[in-house]
Amino acid sequence: MESGKINPSLDNMLQLWQLYKVDLHWLITGEGTMFADSKIERSQSTNKGWEKLQMMLNKSLEEIATAKVELVDGSVIDIPVVGEIAAGPPVESNLPQADTISIRKGQIKGMPGNFISLRVNGHSMEPSLYHDDIVVIYQCNDWEKLSGRICAVRIDGAITLKMMTLDHKTRTVVLLPINEEYQPILVKPEDHSDLTLIGNVASLYRRF
Repeated sequence: MESGKINPSLDNMLQLWQLYKVDLHWLITGEGTMFADSKIERSQSTNKGWEKLQMMLNKSLEEIATAKVELVDGSVIDIPVVGEIAAGPPVESNLPQADTISIRKGQIKGMPGNFISLRVNGHSMEPSLYHDDIVVIYQCNDWEKLSGRICAVRIDGAITLKMMTLDHKTRTVVLLPINEEYQPILVKPEDHSDLTLIGNVASLYRRF
C-alpha cells in the first residue's frame, strides 16, 4: 500500500480511520487534510468519505450486475430445426438444410427446451417472414393467449404458419396471411380430426 502497488481494502481504511483518526475523505480522495481539526470537521469529512465509499461500491455492484447480464444474455444456445412449416404452396429451396441454429439466449424468453425451429416454405407471410427464413417457435397450446399472434398450427398433420385469431361467435379459428395475394383459412374444429396449436413465433433467423 505504501509503494502504491495495491489499494487498501475497505477494512484497511476503516481501521486507519478508527485507530489513527485519519480523515476518511482524505484517505479515499487525497483531498482536504489528513487529520480533522475538530469533531465537527471530522464528522463532515467522515460523511463525505462514506458518501464517496458508497458511490464506489454502487459503481462496482452495477459493473458486476451488467457483466453478469451480458454473460447470461450473450451465451449461445442451439435449437434444432425439426422440419418445414408451410406459408402457402410448397416452394423449392435453394439454400442448404440446417440441423440446428445458434441464437443468443437474450433473444428469447423462457427455457431453451420450450423452443423448436422450423424453416418457412412459401410466401404467404411476406414481407414479415420470407421463404427460407427459420422461425423459432415457443411451444404453447393456449389458443386464447396466442390469439392475434403469428403461430404454427397443425391441421390434419400439415403445419401452417399464419396470424391466428379466434372468432368466438362462429366457433372458428381464423388463419390470416400477411401477403394479400393469399386467402385466409377458416377452420372449424369439429371438421378436423387433428387441430393443434404448436406455438407462436418468438424469434427469427434469416440468411443473407
